[in-house]
Amino acid sequence: MLMNGTIVARIETVRWKMIQSGIRFGLSSPVTIQLSKELDALINIHQRNVINQTTQNKIVQ
Repeated sequence: MLMNGTIVARIETVRWKMIQSGIRFGLSSPVTIQLSKELDALINIHQRNVINQTTQNKIVQ
C-alpha cells in the first residue's frame, strides 16, 4: 500500500501527464485514455486509504 503523501504526489504527476497528453494528442488518444485510467485507479486507492484511516481512528477513539 502506498503512503498517502506518496500517492498524492503520484496522482499529481499522472494528472499533469494526462493533461499534457490531452493537449498534445487529444482526449481520445490511447495514451491519454491510459493515463486517465491510471489516474482513476490511483484516486480510488487514495480514497480507500482515507476511508480506512477514518474508520481506524473511530475504532481507536
